[in-house]
Amino acid sequence: MSEPATIPPEPKRGLLYRLITGVVLGIVRSIYKVKAVNPERVPQGGGVLMLSNHVSYVDALVLATACPRAVRFVMWDVLYKVWWMNPFLRFVGTVPISPTRAKDAVRSVAAALTEGGLVALFPEGQITRHGMVNELRKGYELMARQGGAKVLPVWMDGLYGSIFSFQGGRFFKKCPAHLRYPVTIFFGEPLDAKTATAETVREIMLTMSEQAMKHRAQWNGENPRANALRLRDAEWHRQGDVFLCLEESGSVIHRTVHELAHLLPGTKIIENASQAAGAPQIAFCSPESLSKLTGKERLVFCWSSNAAQIAALDAPNVLRGHFDANGLLISSDVPTPPMPQGEEDLQKGHKPGTLGRILPGLSPRSLPAGLKLDAEGFVVAVS
Repeated sequence: MSEPATIPPEPKRGLLYRLITGVVLGIVRSIYKVKAVNPERVPQGGGVLMLSNHVSYVDALVLATACPRAVRFVMWDVLYKVWWMNPFLRFVGTVPISPTRAKDAVRSVAAALTEGGLVALFPEGQITRHGMVNELRKGYELMARQGGAKVLPVWMDGLYGSIFSFQGGRFFKKCPAHLRYPVTIFFGEPLDAKTATAETVREIMLTMSEQAMKHRAQWNGENPRANALRLRDAEWHRQGDVFLCLEESGSVIHRTVHELAHLLPGTKIIENASQAAGAPQIAFCSPESLSKLTGKERLVFCWSSNAAQIAALDAPNVLRGHFDANGLLISSDVPTPPMPQGEEDLQKGHKPGTLGRILPGLSPRSLPAGLKLDAEGFVVAVS
């Protein structure tokens, strides 16, 4: 690969800059209804490295509409070779880095921070394809320290499901669910670079995600609804699926499945596989009900409050999940999403010996005693 692109200087805030960025961000605001929570936490001056979850191809633009300071975004340097993008990327002052030159990437971002810029980076390094947070790459830690910058965790809520996200198993090829898609941006407290480890930043992000979930209009504080809202934000459902519920009426699984069907209009619930009429089935059951399966189900969710039982479960094509003692679904396997060639193992939907991935809108602080979150986002027993 060629040498990294030259770092554009901090863009001048002249009339032309304000005009162009104003038009671009105005278009974004016409499509997305963006609400900023605690924007006053953004430091008014000095180098700041802003770290956000990565949900869609328009994250940078949406984030820029909510931030009270001009933002410089980190971009792969290969984009500078696209003739029609190069002038715009340089004009707005994006920071180019190379995916194959880690040291150069650190220097480039650190230099932009030393100049006093506010630089935004997505530490997952990839857009989520399962709806949950991926492991944070630690390169940003050196960037912040060498740049003498504050680190600002940010959480973007509501973008999963937009046409630019992977919801439904594909980007772009879907109709918008809303006009002026509602998005909420939560700004965390700025951290000193020395204390902003990947583990700390991820915990703050997930804590803000839990706060965001509880601010949604559909939240009612009851665990079956909470379970359904969180599961809806994970990637597994396809239009036309029929829900096969194998648990008794009144059970936490039965109530969760019915809440989930309410959140996915048009979804049919059946209690016997013969009622599917040929439609693809997704079964929801406990380990005790696995024997009732026919083997023709598209997916099988098997959940229990017995952590040891779920961790040891090794049935083919079964997605395991764990309830706490109060019936809150804290984790579940999901199907491993399709990935580009060479990136097949970067976003796992399930992992042997675990209780599944922590569900969207839950923080590590919500895990029952004896459980913790590993680096990949899976819930495991504390040894």
